[in-house]
Amino acid sequence: MKKTALVLFLSILLAGLLAGADSRLVTWRVDSLDKVFPDSSKPTDQSGGSVTLLARNGHASIQIAIRSETAIAALQASVEMQSPIVAQVRRVGYVPVGSNPTRTPEDELVRLAPALYPDPLFAATPAPLKARRTEAIWVTLHAPAGTPPGEYSGKVALSSGGAVIATQTFQARVTRATVPAVQTLHVTNWFTLEPAELGRHFKLDKDPEAYWRLLGNIGRVMADHRQNVFLTPVMTLAGTAIEGTRIRYDFAKFDRWVETFQKAGVIGTIEGGHLLGRVSGYHTATVVPAYVIEDGKVVLKQLSTGDPRAEQFLDNFLSALYAHLRQKGWTKNYIQHIHDEPHGQETQVYNRYAKIIRRNLPGIPTIDAVGLDQDLAFFADVSDIWVPVLGSFDDQLDKLRTHVGKGGQAWFYTCTAPQERHLNRFIDYPLLKTQLLHWFNFRYNLTGFLHWGGNYWGPEPFLSVQGVINDNTTLLPAGDNAIVYPDPANESVLSSIRLEAMREGIEDYELLVDLAKRDQRKAQRLATTAIPHITDYVRSVPAFRALRRELMEQ
Repeated sequence: MKKTALVLFLSILLAGLLAGADSRLVTWRVDSLDKVFPDSSKPTDQSGGSVTLLARNGHASIQIAIRSETAIAALQASVEMQSPIVAQVRRVGYVPVGSNPTRTPEDELVRLAPALYPDPLFAATPAPLKARRTEAIWVTLHAPAGTPPGEYSGKVALSSGGAVIATQTFQARVTRATVPAVQTLHVTNWFTLEPAELGRHFKLDKDPEAYWRLLGNIGRVMADHRQNVFLTPVMTLAGTAIEGTRIRYDFAKFDRWVETFQKAGVIGTIEGGHLLGRVSGYHTATVVPAYVIEDGKVVLKQLSTGDPRAEQFLDNFLSALYAHLRQKGWTKNYIQHIHDEPHGQETQVYNRYAKIIRRNLPGIPTIDAVGLDQDLAFFADVSDIWVPVLGSFDDQLDKLRTHVGKGGQAWFYTCTAPQERHLNRFIDYPLLKTQLLHWFNFRYNLTGFLHWGGNYWGPEPFLSVQGVINDNTTLLPAGDNAIVYPDPANESVLSSIRLEAMREGIEDYELLVDLAKRDQRKAQRLATTAIPHITDYVRSVPAFRALRRELMEQ
């Protein structure tokens, strides 16, 4: 018995010594809009962090930097939060960025490349912390709609070997402001969801239902981050069969796709995929992908726009699609793409085929992104939802206002552009630029946001965040290709700190819209103070926090 007690005493003593070895762990609060890097150090004048404001039915982020002079083999993070606030704790990971956007001034970047930048959010399971390397713990707070306003306290505990070695407390103040239950801003990130592409990162070959589980899980993550429009490849989801001399279309797979994402909460709006394409790349000839009968079989052909079979196909396919949408009751939440970024000589073809498509889908809004080289006027008679790329309409705001005044919609999108001093959500840009994207929406009366790269991953998504597109001619800015990362262990995707900032910006937009219903001048004053002009916006995090505090307290 004495020997057992001695062993137990020594074990406790050893655990205490090991904990003491890790006691040089230092923690400090960092605003969630400030990025933490491996060499970040604790500021000497930090006073403990400010109170985080949280709207009801909204989200807020807490960031805690951690650094140890000695390596810690397995550091665990956990969070406690006063009810009814819901708290989730995660670990911020680093990704390597090889180069910065070529047209962006250095003072618009958070740091010069090459360097490691924070972006993916991993589950806060035990993970090693290298000696003299700063990392960050990310806490996401959510206040349910019925949360009483007031102060709420929370604590993050960091443990190693079962012993708590550091804690960091924080305060959140829930305001009377409530993010409206019905979202008015349209948000879409385009996802590449072909089984062959997803199969590079997820195990889909042995279980036929794994693919649909994965789609549902992706939908839930994006819906939780307030995406409510989902790109749907209606052509490839349609089944075909020969009936006499015609092709009969079956929409069972299309229905399962839509219903999977509706159940996940990300639809919203069904965003019908493009009906026109190109031979191989951005600057090649326009074609019409069409189902035709050849040698007694249905085949998918890339028809030239002058081929009479192209119009025949669209008449048959779209009339069948429209009848099906009516049967399902989906005509009021379906929109249809025609051709992505029509440019140059394509505009004549675009106009011709847009009229064919609109004739076959009466009352269905058409939508398309339009690039930097276009006069928006050519969209006037053939597109309902204009989506110009940010940076291309600085001197065309009057055309957007006219279009909206006539009953149309105006969104905007980001892609490899804009750069210079515009807002965007690249990994090497300040997170404030990302959150302000949706203040920009309100400021200029735009009601939607589109980004092409939801999950355009390369073979190694955590090591390569700069893909190459346009027939290997365009190196993407960091993070332009994806806003999430694969999570095969959970058949899902991981969020990023950019996606978290996006969500908070979307909620800001809804609060501005809600305020404008009661006081339009006040809402517009806040938005104009945040963004006086398209490339002139608040760049100070404390200054932005002051504006957001005023919004939350109205």
